[in-house]
Amino acid sequence: MAIPLIFVGLDDHSKAYRLFHPTTRKVLLSRNVLFRESEFPASTPTPALFSPANPLPDVVASRPDQADPPQPLLPAPPRSPVPRAEQLIPAPDASDQGSPALARNVPDQALPAPFASDQGGAPDQGSPDSAFSTPCPSPRLRPSSYDFSALCLAPEFSDDVDDALHSPAPVCYLADAAAALLDTSTVDPAELVAPARDPPHWRAAMASPQADEWRLAARDEFDSLSRDFSAFTPIDQSLVPADAKIIGSRFVFRTKRDQFGKVKSYKGRLVARGDSQRSGIDFDETFAPVAKFTSIRALLALSAARGYHVHQADIDKAYLHGKLDKPLYMRVPEGIALPGQVLQLHRSLYGLRQAGRIWNDEIDSTLLGLGYIATESDHCVYVKTVGDVHHYIVLYVDDLLMIGPSLPEIERTLQGLERCYGVKRLGEAEYVLGIQIRRSSDGSITLSQEQYLKDILARFGMSNAHPVATPMISDLHLEIETNPTPFADRTRYLQAVGSLMYASTGTRPDLAYAVGYLARFSRSPSEAAWGAIKHVFRYLAGTLSHGLCYSHGDSAPVIGYSDCNWGACVLSSKSTMGYAFLYAGGAISWSSRLQSRVADSTCDAEYLALSHAGKEAVFLRQLFGELGLPSSAPTLVLGDNQGANALTRNPVFHARTRHIRLREHFVRDMVALGDVAVQYINTADMTADIFTKALARDLFARHRGRLGICSP
Repeated sequence: MAIPLIFVGLDDHSKAYRLFHPTTRKVLLSRNVLFRESEFPASTPTPALFSPANPLPDVVASRPDQADPPQPLLPAPPRSPVPRAEQLIPAPDASDQGSPALARNVPDQALPAPFASDQGGAPDQGSPDSAFSTPCPSPRLRPSSYDFSALCLAPEFSDDVDDALHSPAPVCYLADAAAALLDTSTVDPAELVAPARDPPHWRAAMASPQADEWRLAARDEFDSLSRDFSAFTPIDQSLVPADAKIIGSRFVFRTKRDQFGKVKSYKGRLVARGDSQRSGIDFDETFAPVAKFTSIRALLALSAARGYHVHQADIDKAYLHGKLDKPLYMRVPEGIALPGQVLQLHRSLYGLRQAGRIWNDEIDSTLLGLGYIATESDHCVYVKTVGDVHHYIVLYVDDLLMIGPSLPEIERTLQGLERCYGVKRLGEAEYVLGIQIRRSSDGSITLSQEQYLKDILARFGMSNAHPVATPMISDLHLEIETNPTPFADRTRYLQAVGSLMYASTGTRPDLAYAVGYLARFSRSPSEAAWGAIKHVFRYLAGTLSHGLCYSHGDSAPVIGYSDCNWGACVLSSKSTMGYAFLYAGGAISWSSRLQSRVADSTCDAEYLALSHAGKEAVFLRQLFGELGLPSSAPTLVLGDNQGANALTRNPVFHARTRHIRLREHFVRDMVALGDVAVQYINTADMTADIFTKALARDLFARHRGRLGICSP
């Protein structure tokens, strides 16, 4: 059954519309919506709602949460123009001291028009008898310019909607319908907690419609930590040593949703306020490694090339398996009644400064006991060798990727982990660290961040942006802009750059140059720089499904490309250099960055770029060697400058090279040792050119394809 609702926006967490139900006063989610753009129910009175046979009851309607006297509502608005929210809720009328009328609920009306009088019939819009009273929202709410014409019919709804339809209908307050369309950008978020948003703290959770669910989630979390993990012991506060610092605590609330945006469960996690810990007293070391994105891509490319299995697992409440090495005391969180007591901690609770370090030491010893040894090139990549067969584990905090040719070995590893921890078996890897992993029937693997990028576009209001072919206008130079207009919201600019940077380091090397270039203006962004950011968003809008593709059966060794754009920065005269290393038909490592010093020639700049790429070549060479794929031949790096290539082989010393620092001769040493070989490639075929400048459309598309970026 279709019901009328009011469209109030798009959901940030799912592909769904946010729809206000004026009868239940709830915001609902639905993907299947029919918009009636030609109908304007609020612009005309509806005399059929009440007739002499069905009169309006003369009952006083008062809301328990409002003590202020009711305010009169203006008469029905004219047909044109469409009324704003502020027209519906005017200032109080001192002459009206009567009680407000109770409106009969009509489920088929999304927003009832002003009602007829008790005698029935359509009232005169200018008559004061056509007005009725309704409670007024807080005067601090600033009405927006939304109108009431965007009514919609939703044929299919979630269980929440079904419950709303079959539950007893409360009083339909017109003020509530108007409040759904209010602009709350200047309102304290704690005052308005939308049902689809996670509450930021305990008070907001208790003020939300889901207060019972959040209270239960918090209680379950507290009891589980105490009962299942012995994470703490409540003690009397008088037993805390005088020199000990009692740190704070809080609950962090999150809703878990399915792919349709429907809430699956409510989670409350108890975390410690580690910001109040004292270095050297409450903790010592805090560093904990995580796997490099390059290592993850290299292993997934290896899996595609050799047809290895890729399975995923998650350690449940990982940090709680680590034992504290220092006594710590924590306050009882808000919402838990333990008067006069504090919590003596025994486990590395989330939020503690040393929790990550303790957990990493714990899981490292467990994996070592299962026969896996951490590699020297990446301490979060583990290898187990049985004969000539190699199995791998990639560790990223509490997420594990298990890779290898044998499913029984993966099963044995999972069983070994289950003897020590609670393990969530996630089967074949599909989604890890915001990266979607898709395996085709031909064995190839594609990595993309489509959902992450959609969320970015929605967050910055660019979901419906007109697509463009490149992320940056060719030969754009923001440095030479005279008297630039400052961008008003620097925080928003930084958020945009940071969001794009995660994509550019994950699966989208085609964004690397644009994001790196725009990050240079983070200190004082201009309107032109923000326009360039929006241009990147427009490019993403047309390439959301693009990702890195690694081919099955590709046995070619790792190959690198190195390039440089001499004097690219107009202000500093520094050059932009970049490299890319490909394996199994796709990029596994790339970089785009400004050089640390000014180069006095193209040869000098290209030589610095080759040295930069040579360091990555040595890392990849060591990584693949530890993965059981040693290479007797040097790793090939292609450069398009003959002079720079010659410098890597010949230790010449003259006026044009004497200024080169010792560390910049790194690539020459690697060539001499036989680890790296540098060869010439024509500039037209230099794939790394995409990391040094903004290219024209055709050239950009060609180099993007050579990086292995494709659309499924």
